[in-house]
Amino acid sequence: MLHAALIGGVTRTHDTVFGRPLLERLLLVCERCGISRFFVEAPPADEAGLRAALGPLGTGSAVAFVTSRAQALEVLPPEAPCLALQGNLVLSAWHLRGVIQAQAERSDEVVVLSSAEEGCAGTVAAGPLHRLVDDHDAGAVRLEPVGRLPYGVGGQPGDLRQAERALAANLPRESAAKDAPMARWIDRRLSWRISYLLAHTAITPNQVTLASTALGLLSAWLFASPDYWPRLLAALIFLLSTTLDGVDGELARLKLAESRLGAKLDTLTDNLVHVALFAAILTGCYRASGSRAYLALVLVLLGGFGACAVVGWWARGVDQEKDWIARLERLTGRDFAYLLVVLAALDRIHYFAWGAAFGTYVFALGLWWMAWRQRERRRLRPAPAVHGTGYAKGSENRGLIVELSELWRGQATAEPSRRTEKRGGGSRDR
Repeated sequence: MLHAALIGGVTRTHDTVFGRPLLERLLLVCERCGISRFFVEAPPADEAGLRAALGPLGTGSAVAFVTSRAQALEVLPPEAPCLALQGNLVLSAWHLRGVIQAQAERSDEVVVLSSAEEGCAGTVAAGPLHRLVDDHDAGAVRLEPVGRLPYGVGGQPGDLRQAERALAANLPRESAAKDAPMARWIDRRLSWRISYLLAHTAITPNQVTLASTALGLLSAWLFASPDYWPRLLAALIFLLSTTLDGVDGELARLKLAESRLGAKLDTLTDNLVHVALFAAILTGCYRASGSRAYLALVLVLLGGFGACAVVGWWARGVDQEKDWIARLERLTGRDFAYLLVVLAALDRIHYFAWGAAFGTYVFALGLWWMAWRQRERRRLRPAPAVHGTGYAKGSENRGLIVELSELWRGQATAEPSRRTEKRGGGSRDR
């Protein structure tokens, strides 16, 4: 685990990228990789102004302002693994985790990632503290920049806007490991552009989540119709909803506004839309055909959803390795939205109704088998080191069962306090 980040050479501390000053952004990106201690090189006369600019980050003891990175050796052991960021850099937690992972495989060496912009000096280095302080360029392992990141902000008028666009354009790479094929090939090509535009507005990720949910529920309402054109429109609206569903997380990463509430809201609303959508499809098929078999399929489908939720909860607990979690995310994606459009266009939505009702059990069984094999493999190898998730602490999507159980526990905890208030005065609960 990294002990600290050494940050220097940030001369444009107050320039903003998606509303965040460069210095604050660097600290927040480091936080998302599990770093909680910072040494910032700055003249003593600038300390008060920089602390004020950092807001809550600058008020605690986690940030120390120094005149030389060598001062970190006074409080940390020389062999302590650390990060060193030099220059007016713009990068994402995804890039930083790549440097950290590469250095973890070479614990005694220094790994360096330089700015992708020629003429704009800037580097990210990871390694033992004494080597970062002395001369980390000597004998360092150099990594190639990915895309246009890290971006070194220079003195050109359009630098900040180019840095923002580079961050947004990199979003599909960050989510590629957990995206299902159609989401990766089509959805993300559109969603990052929407996220880029929204990041320049006051719209929040949670508002995007609610908008996506509203479209999903509208799609479900239209699917309950027995007629051809409403159901085709429903399929197209649901496809739009799935694309917008990826925007909330992208927008949160661009604005560095990830939160536990946002992840919880996303999980619960996704499952609400899925249940409403599938139930509406069965309703529409029943209204179109008059067959009572579709009413029985509702119970079959609900049982399948329950099986998938339980097995998914167990599968997430089997292994916390990021590759395994990414595999689960790909399996539970929304690529079926494209199949819905095709079947609606062919007026064969009833194929999907039957397939979904019984397919949930097949999916649950397949997921259980994969998780069981993963558990057996995990017994034969040591647990991997975790260097951060890329989200704010506690904000990752942990599945429907976990989110519902947390809501239940929160409600149970709140009830005794309300009863106490009622006994104490009686008026606050009315």
